[in-house]
Amino acid sequence: MGWRGYIDHDRRTVFFWSQKAACTTLFRVLADNMETPPAQKKFFHTASVPYWKCRPLIDRQGYRSVIVVRHPTIRAVSAFFNKFVIYRGKPLQVRGDLESFAQDLHDAYVARTGAPAEANTMSFEDYLDTVEELLARRPASGHPVNGHWDTQAPEALVRDRRFSYDHVIHVERFDAEMQALGRRIGLHVAPKSENATPLATGHDGYLGDVPAARVTEHPFGYENFLAPRTIDQIARIYAVDFRAFGYDPDPRTSARPPARVLTRQDG
Repeated sequence: MGWRGYIDHDRRTVFFWSQKAACTTLFRVLADNMETPPAQKKFFHTASVPYWKCRPLIDRQGYRSVIVVRHPTIRAVSAFFNKFVIYRGKPLQVRGDLESFAQDLHDAYVARTGAPAEANTMSFEDYLDTVEELLARRPASGHPVNGHWDTQAPEALVRDRRFSYDHVIHVERFDAEMQALGRRIGLHVAPKSENATPLATGHDGYLGDVPAARVTEHPFGYENFLAPRTIDQIARIYAVDFRAFGYDPDPRTSARPPARVLTRQDG
């Protein structure tokens, strides 16, 4: 999540990243530019530090701040797909199929609704309800939750008038924007995309109320989970991201990311 940044001292750049926003692709780009690349992407998770620890380098030493962002609505649907519907080609049928942090959210859903503990019955609508409650119950406004469902930008950072990102890289234009940045800072960027969930087309119905374990019974894509109810709720949950990065909550309104986002490059 943009709550943490990887500090590239050689290029005097802090890369803020979020899960479900091309972080694996970003990590591969960074690894490709290392003399000795790390064996696992986990290196970038453990080597990254909280955003407030990055601020002295940015504010006092002139390090660039870069954040990779994705349309918040598509990111929310993608997190549900990847963590509750199908992972690495395997349909997720029961709680035991889920990763540990996804089990935690599943357990919160079960506690909230009284649903069966072992069955993977959480629908996308249930997922949004559970995430909204989780974020509303943060111990404090600056306290992160799991990065797959947290906001991409911390509220405190967006509210701080002394701070703005030097470069915003949109997942929707990742190759072009990252290559342009790479030319400025001496970072080689080869086109690539990693860790994408394979999607099908052909189902015209709404699947937002279908239990996660049954979604793979249908060919499904992002549009099958978009409805006024889900779009409005995502706009509310991720209001800080929409405000910071200028996306329209309904991704069908425009296939392109916002053309302009205010950064320090704008003065």
